[in-house]
Amino acid sequence: MKSVFTTLVIILVLTAIALFTVMYGGIFNVAATQNHTKLTHWILSATRESSIEKRAAGIEVPNLDDREMIKNGFRSYREMCAVCHTPPGVKDSPIAQGLNPPPPNLAAEAAELSDAELFWVIKNGIRMTGMPAWGVTHGDAELWDIVAFVKALPDISKEQYQELDRTTEAGHSHAGGSHDMGGHEAGGHDAGGHDTSSREHGHDTGQKVDDHGSESPAATAAEQTDKASDHHDDGHSHGEHTH
Repeated sequence: MKSVFTTLVIILVLTAIALFTVMYGGIFNVAATQNHTKLTHWILSATRESSIEKRAAGIEVPNLDDREMIKNGFRSYREMCAVCHTPPGVKDSPIAQGLNPPPPNLAAEAAELSDAELFWVIKNGIRMTGMPAWGVTHGDAELWDIVAFVKALPDISKEQYQELDRTTEAGHSHAGGSHDMGGHEAGGHDAGGHDTSSREHGHDTGQKVDDHGSESPAATAAEQTDKASDHHDDGHSHGEHTH
């Protein structure tokens, strides 16, 4: 019994020495250009998937087929997500190319993750990746809009996305209060110069969307844009905070 105890103590001491050597000896390469080993990648992936699945359980999912939600989700995706999660038919941005782990293809994620899991990831982010916790600065209503668009994304072609990009007005509203995008550009649009206002599930616009004949949920949603020019001299409804 004594020899077993002694062996365990020796193992613990050696483990502690090895751990401190890795921590303070500079052995582990933290560079983003250094890929994980297959074993490390498997451990991290399994841990992430199990964590998301457990914490997303019980989240109540709203109706995501609402066209207004998909349209608003497109705006937020274009300004907040597209710089990392490359849109259809677009080349990866320098940011996306430099991230490790690489940002996932959202069209593929839409098929693999449930609605609740997508919402949880968007709201809470993922540690040790480039995925931020958008729930810190955005309300649940807008985050569900993004989920609605991501779920429609697999059916959107390069041409349909370009048409949405061309015909959908810039800016996105925020249900969770104001925040400064700091002039950040995503998907070819500058998010630093648009005034937006809080909402529940609506966004007043003064720009009429052209009919492009798309049958995808997101593209069809763009056709439903309401005119607000009769109510606002400048054609847009603006809040008190700027992005």
